[in-house]
Amino acid sequence: MDPSRAFGLPEGYFAQVYTGFYVESTMLAQQISLVDLEFAKKNSMFEPKPFVRTFERALEKLLASHGELGGKIAQLERSTKTYADDHRKKMARLKQTFATVGSSFERLETQISEVGSNTIRIGEQLDTVAKEKDRAEAIKELVEFYAELNEGNTSRLDELLDGGSEGMIKVAHTLRRLNTIVVDNQYSAPTDTLAKRQIEIYSENFEKTMLENFEAAYRENDIHNMSIAARTLDAFNGGVSVVKAYINQHPFFLSSMISQSQDSIAEASYQSMEGISDISHLPPAPDRWLAQLYADTRDVMFKDWAVISKVFPRPIDVMQQLLKRVFEQTIQSYLETLLGRAERQSKLAFLRVLSSSHIETRKLIEDLQRFDAETVTPAVTVLESARRSGNVPQGLLDMPSSAQTSSAQFSRSRAKQAMSRRGRDAEQSAIDDDDDLDDEAAARDRLGEAKSGVSSAVAIAALIGRSEGDNAGVGLLHGFLNRCCDDLFESYVAGSNYMRAEQAHLKEAFRQTLAPFARARAERHSSSRGNALLGIFTSVTGGANTAASASGASGVGNASAASGQPAEFEGTVTTTTARMLLQVHAEAIARGVELENDGLVTECMASLTSILLSTLGDDYMFPALEDVLESLQDLRQEPDLRTFGVIRVANIAVRLVQMHFQRTIVPFVGASSYVYRDMVAEKNQLMSRVEMSLNLISNKLVGACTQWILGILGKQRKGDFRPADDDYTAFEMGTQPCRQCADYLHRIERACRQSMGVENQERVLMDVGNTLHRMLMEHLRKFVVSVAGGLVLVKDVSKYREAISSFGIPALNEKFSILQDISNIFVVQPAALKSLLDEGPLARLDRATVQGFVQMREDGRTSSLVRQFLS
Repeated sequence: MDPSRAFGLPEGYFAQVYTGFYVESTMLAQQISLVDLEFAKKNSMFEPKPFVRTFERALEKLLASHGELGGKIAQLERSTKTYADDHRKKMARLKQTFATVGSSFERLETQISEVGSNTIRIGEQLDTVAKEKDRAEAIKELVEFYAELNEGNTSRLDELLDGGSEGMIKVAHTLRRLNTIVVDNQYSAPTDTLAKRQIEIYSENFEKTMLENFEAAYRENDIHNMSIAARTLDAFNGGVSVVKAYINQHPFFLSSMISQSQDSIAEASYQSMEGISDISHLPPAPDRWLAQLYADTRDVMFKDWAVISKVFPRPIDVMQQLLKRVFEQTIQSYLETLLGRAERQSKLAFLRVLSSSHIETRKLIEDLQRFDAETVTPAVTVLESARRSGNVPQGLLDMPSSAQTSSAQFSRSRAKQAMSRRGRDAEQSAIDDDDDLDDEAAARDRLGEAKSGVSSAVAIAALIGRSEGDNAGVGLLHGFLNRCCDDLFESYVAGSNYMRAEQAHLKEAFRQTLAPFARARAERHSSSRGNALLGIFTSVTGGANTAASASGASGVGNASAASGQPAEFEGTVTTTTARMLLQVHAEAIARGVELENDGLVTECMASLTSILLSTLGDDYMFPALEDVLESLQDLRQEPDLRTFGVIRVANIAVRLVQMHFQRTIVPFVGASSYVYRDMVAEKNQLMSRVEMSLNLISNKLVGACTQWILGILGKQRKGDFRPADDDYTAFEMGTQPCRQCADYLHRIERACRQSMGVENQERVLMDVGNTLHRMLMEHLRKFVVSVAGGLVLVKDVSKYREAISSFGIPALNEKFSILQDISNIFVVQPAALKSLLDEGPLARLDRATVQGFVQMREDGRTSSLVRQFLS
């Protein structure tokens, strides 16, 4: 684009100016070059005049061009300023025009809003006028009916009754309004007495006739006529009487099972619940009559909904009243009888029946809530949608009835979202009511057709546009059903009633479980001291089945029943008793979780666990371990190696408590609760005290065993190592103290293997082995050994070594290998003695120690070689 046009100049103006400038410059250069050529041709001295003249001419032309260019620039500036002023004026006028248009639009919008508001007010006034007109017409009609009834004339009402369902509903609405007028004008003139009496009589007869029609249709299972009668009575008195008639005649309340004596039912039920008061038995199944009653309740509710949803205009109300009657009359009556009989039998029977009944009731409630969410609530939503569509307007003079329930209030709250469609006269209202009856019947028919072949939840969801996942939410009866369940058990679990009963039972069950232990302990302490100490291991416990059942309850296998394990005894700690205590506690915890409120479960478990830990420690394990420790005080008696079994059983009991705590208590308490921290501290304190007691018993038992071995070695005779040449028994079997010690060492080894873990086994056997080695080193230096006695000594040491090798501890094997080499001192010839002592393993021993053995050789004083070593 030519830039000259942007400034309003002729096209190509700037190009001409700049072209002329460059032409002049080129001309000047050409002239200079010509002057240079002429100067070069003459090859003469430099002459400045030609150059000066050339520059003068060029300067004149440049000055002329400069003046012309300056004039044109000034002209362009004037033109630009003119155009800029015109542009500013145009923009100002345009801005003013836009502001004028905007204000015009604002005024127009304000006027339109005013017109809309006026139109709305006019519409509201027209609607009010229409309502007042309809109300006036309805009042006029009511006044006419009232006047006719005051004269004893009921012909118009009779004619309406003969008009079918529409007429009956119209009569119901009219009688309801007339009764309202009678109630509001109870102090009217005496002349109105006849009208009041006629209204009351006619209303009573009308209600009685409708109820008879409903009952006749009910007996014949005529759903259509039942629906007409129910809707008519709903319009008359809110449906209170027809709902009572339906519930009172329900077969569920007249069945043979319910009509039986509650005592006879409970008695028959108890005959099938064996072992309910035995703590060693697992809790029995729920009461079979209660389970059957709940199964019948499910069937009745599921089947009756199909009838209720088709017959009654407010089915959720009828369903709620039917459920209330079932829970308050039938279920609660039987539960009270059942629990009363259980309470008279035992605390455990009462708690078990209470817990099983609560579990079964919760199952019933969950089934009913699921049915409510998947079927009842979606169906009610369909019917409410039909009402909100405007086909079921309320009567002009209808007042809220006292018989209307929460479901009706729910319907009204849902209806508030739509504009109330009133303004019809009384006759048109009756016709519309009948039309709505047909619409609701059509909706129910569509529901029934949709249910065929598919689940009711999916079918209803398809009708109301909800997904199947949405139907699994909370239904309209959800809170009501929860309250029914809570009311059934309120008197048994409210406040601290349940916790007091559970704590009392738990203490009694623990006392019963520990009764054999307490009895054996009392008998032991009442006898003489010696017999009492031996009495700890005199009574073997039975009840393998009980142990197995307790094992299942606490989640731990019956380790004590494994083959090769020592028997358990009532006089001390047993896994059977420990498991039984944990089983009783686990059952109590399960009942607490089931029956207590969610906010009190933690405190409940803390209280019950505190009782368990106190009983395990103070009443059982600590007294038992103290008795075991006391039995080890008398070193004159042989220590009973079954004490190792007590250590094993006590360790198992501690592990059972830990596993029981982790599996039964922690999941319901939570690791962040202060109650949990207190429970852990109490449990750890018990385990720490038991561990300290077991360590003390273990050390005391090792000391008693080694002391007993020392006593056996003290029976060694001086002639045992100087036998006769024909004493082959000593050569083959060793001395009797050696055989007794070896046998006792094998018994210690077997007891440790059966009763201790690997680490504890090694520690105990190491202590026994080291003590035995030390005692033998001292023992063998007390006897003079002959050549034949040396063979006996070698046999004895080999038996000791064999017994110690069964311990499986390399350090002990090495020590007794050296002891075997020491025994060779007594069998080698004097000439080989120096080589044995200086070159073999004995060279590492202290010389004084070796000399102590050498000097016990029989030839120690006669052989010069032996005396040479001793010198």
